[in-house]
Amino acid sequence: MHIGLRLRLRNGQITEAEHLIARNLSERSLANLQTPRPGLLATVPPGERVPREQMLKIGASYYEALVTGNGDAAPFADDCLRRENGMQTTSNPLPQKPGQGTLGSMGCHDQLNTKMFNYIKRIEPRRVEIADVENGLVFGLSQFRHPMQEKVLKIVGVPGLETLNMNYNPFDLPAAHIFKVRGGKIHEIEAMGFTMPYNSKT
Repeated sequence: MHIGLRLRLRNGQITEAEHLIARNLSERSLANLQTPRPGLLATVPPGERVPREQMLKIGASYYEALVTGNGDAAPFADDCLRRENGMQTTSNPLPQKPGQGTLGSMGCHDQLNTKMFNYIKRIEPRRVEIADVENGLVFGLSQFRHPMQEKVLKIVGVPGLETLNMNYNPFDLPAAHIFKVRGGKIHEIEAMGFTMPYNSKT
């Protein structure tokens, strides 16, 4: 099980609570969720900290990069690493044979430019309202909308892979993301989510 949790505190009391829970994760994914990544916990040196409002804009830019299929729309660091429900989905070892496995070996920026996420047509609502300047963390809640009208995606710039079959029914993905921002760039992405019927209420 993987949980994303938002609490609002006022005068030392919890006044709001909101959570998302992803269940039935694989053993491999759960192994990556036992201990937080050191990069997420590290305090950001004062010289690399970013003002809160800028941090919120950087976090929000990730969603724009996804729906536009444009890695330049968000300031990804070269070492950016993303996990989704514990599964590492970028910067994996390069496969022996070129093809679909190559996508998972790419970094956050270059992977987006392949257009592999073009099935994500809308992300709404997008709520990026929490930032911790000292630790460089931004928290976002959103709902991914996937009409899945295109059953084949054209892939750009990946040798040995021209298309991806996307024979899936429409669905939504309520999601939570934590972004590690240092020096104005996104270095770590910790994502969680689960599937729901298309155009579900939030």
